[in-house]
Amino acid sequence: MTTGPLDVVLTRAPDLAQVLQDLVSRDEVLEVLRDVADTPAPSQLSASTRGPVIARLIESWNLAGSPKVVLDRHRTGAVTISSQIARTRLVAHLDEVSYLLTRPTADGWELAAFCYHLADGPRPARAIRGYADGRWDIVATGRVQGDGDRLLFIPETTVEDLGPGDRVALYSPVAATPQGQVTGSLDNAAGVVSVLFAIRVLAALDLPYDALLPDEEEGPAGGSSQTISRGAIRALRDAAPADLTVVVDTHGLPPGLPEDQARHERGWGASLAEFSSAVRGSAVPPGLYRWISATAQQLRGVDAVIEPNIGGYVPRSDDVAAMLYSRAITLLGYPGSNRHFDHDLPVSHLDDLVHLARSLAGIAAAIELAEDVPA
Repeated sequence: MTTGPLDVVLTRAPDLAQVLQDLVSRDEVLEVLRDVADTPAPSQLSASTRGPVIARLIESWNLAGSPKVVLDRHRTGAVTISSQIARTRLVAHLDEVSYLLTRPTADGWELAAFCYHLADGPRPARAIRGYADGRWDIVATGRVQGDGDRLLFIPETTVEDLGPGDRVALYSPVAATPQGQVTGSLDNAAGVVSVLFAIRVLAALDLPYDALLPDEEEGPAGGSSQTISRGAIRALRDAAPADLTVVVDTHGLPPGLPEDQARHERGWGASLAEFSSAVRGSAVPPGLYRWISATAQQLRGVDAVIEPNIGGYVPRSDDVAAMLYSRAITLLGYPGSNRHFDHDLPVSHLDDLVHLARSLAGIAAAIELAEDVPA
């Protein structure tokens, strides 16, 4: 294995490859993904819905470091997981594509999109009701579809008290092929699950960890960055500074790949991007990008693959909030298509989530043990 930033981690844990293999497997990633992704998480409700799922998982893992899990339903809407002050913060938004109900019509409820609506046809959806004490219910199932300039939620059955205060979220249950292709409500449950498994590894290495799972990453269409990531802005405002913030979300694959990889029938690896949304989002500083790239070369030796994403479209995410507080940001994600149910169901590959989780852990460990923080 070549020398580089990962040396300090390998000195501490010479069996790192085995640790990663034991703690981040395809089968376990799929199991946790089902739990998280199949739980609805409309913007402004994700801490109430997915938060308890995550808290139960962390408790069941019995992690070293006595992790503190905070479900901040009232102020920021975020879920945080931390053991002690860590030099790296892993950020993956917890909410998903959702809509607000505006007015009833003869053919359904008109909607206002709390997101970029990209679906080019009818998509399965469900209506979720949140209560002041944190409880929630699924009160209707149906579909979201465009009708001229309107967006409609068309319930499968009549729900007399459906109305403002209820939220609609697109939904497809997680399903996977034997080859590892996975579909479901992946944006950004897949990123959240990768972060959770990275925490599992860091705890096993007896290193501190810090994860932020914000709400309200999804935001309405607009040219300004701050139409999105409002939850991360609230959460980061009072957070302790981190030497590195890694933002995890869906990345579009670069062109020219074999068809089976382009369709996510075969894995590609975790995706490293230098910038998001044609630089309308953030850009990774040159020195830091080269440091991450050098770490990526070493991570291949422990079966954690990171590929540089050259030419693929990487959307803005919570990096537009993180860049307000620090320039030390890295964009590391999982390849995916149809993130907002664009042309079909959201799709990715389980092996890419495995590589992403292992890579996040390796990078965070290298930063934690480094003498000098990369610039």
